[in-house]
Amino acid sequence: MSLGKYLVYATILSTFVLIVWGAYLTAGSWGGDCGTTTGGSLVSSDWPFCNGSLAIPNPAVNYGALVEYIHRTLSVITSVFLVVTTVVVWRMKPRPVEPSRALLLALVMLIVQVGLGDVVVNSDLNAAITAVHLANATALFAVMVIGGTYMHIRERRAPHEGRE
Repeated sequence: MSLGKYLVYATILSTFVLIVWGAYLTAGSWGGDCGTTTGGSLVSSDWPFCNGSLAIPNPAVNYGALVEYIHRTLSVITSVFLVVTTVVVWRMKPRPVEPSRALLLALVMLIVQVGLGDVVVNSDLNAAITAVHLANATALFAVMVIGGTYMHIRERRAPHEGRE
């Protein structure tokens, strides 16, 4: 199995974990616990900080901030996985066309997802925007699964081709 295939699978897994953790975050209404509030309304997401600090929040003081901090950390890890995976797959010889295209689309969707995440938090966790954020995450996950399926088919069909 090629490095590209392993990376695609790892990116799919990290995306799934991120979505599940995001659902946990939303279910607990903790989406604004890393931001600054005024009068009970969220004023700013405070990114990349969590309540003015990069330190891991103390769950005994603010469990919701820890949950949001973990979501932010998983977001960064998944983003790095996706960028690295896309570069590795695009550099493969011969380049797997379908997975490469799927990964490129996933990168575009990731940029949209990051922007939506910011809008969600800065809209005081508006339910409609949160739903769009989840829908895009689900579509991004689907594109990743399609890319992984194409990688799997490619390697089963031509196991003797060059690998990285």
